[in-house]
Amino acid sequence: MDIKQFKQTSPTLLEYLPNELFVAICSYLNGVDAVFAFSNLNNRFQRLLFEYCQIFDFKSIRKEKFDFVLQRHNIQQWKSLQLSNDDDTPEQIEYFCEHYSLVDLCPQLKSLSLLKLKIEYNSNTLFDQLSSLKNLHSLTIESICTRTMSKFSFPKLKRLVLSSCKNTIWIEVILYKYQSKIFNFIFLELF
Repeated sequence: MDIKQFKQTSPTLLEYLPNELFVAICSYLNGVDAVFAFSNLNNRFQRLLFEYCQIFDFKSIRKEKFDFVLQRHNIQQWKSLQLSNDDDTPEQIEYFCEHYSLVDLCPQLKSLSLLKLKIEYNSNTLFDQLSSLKNLHSLTIESICTRTMSKFSFPKLKRLVLSSCKNTIWIEVILYKYQSKIFNFIFLELF
C-alpha cells in the first residue's frame, strides 16, 4: 500500500484512539485541563473523563474555567483537590465552600490542599467540613493564623503540611493526637 492510500484509509481523529490510550494521555493532564479540553465532544469521552479524571488542581485557574469544570464534572469522583487564593484566583477557597459542600460532594477525597487561606475567613466553618473527610491521606493547609482551631480527626491521614503564623499552640494539640500514627508532618512558620 502506498503512502497516499494509507493516509486515506488510516484514522487520524482522536476519537479513533482506543480508550486505554486516551486514558493514558489524560493521566498526564491535570483533571481541570482534561475536562476543559475534552468535555462535550461525545458521550464516550464524557464517560471516560467522569471515570478516570480524579485529580483536580485549581491553582491559578480563572473563575470561568473553574465554574466550567465544576458544572461539567462529577465532583463525587474526585480523589485529589487543590484550591488556592493566590493572586490569579482570589477567594477561590471561600467561593468553593459557599457553593459546594465538602461534606456532601467530596467525602471520597484522599488528598486536599488549601493554599493561601485567608486569615479573616471563617475557618471554623471550613474546618467543621474538613473533619467529615474520613478518607483523607494527605492534607495541606497553607497560611493559617489562629489561636484555636476546632478539633478534627482523620483516621487515614499519612501526610499533614501546615504553615502558620506564630500562634501555634493549636498545632501542638494536633501533633499530640497523631503522635502514635506514622505520617509525614511538615510545619512551616511563615510570619
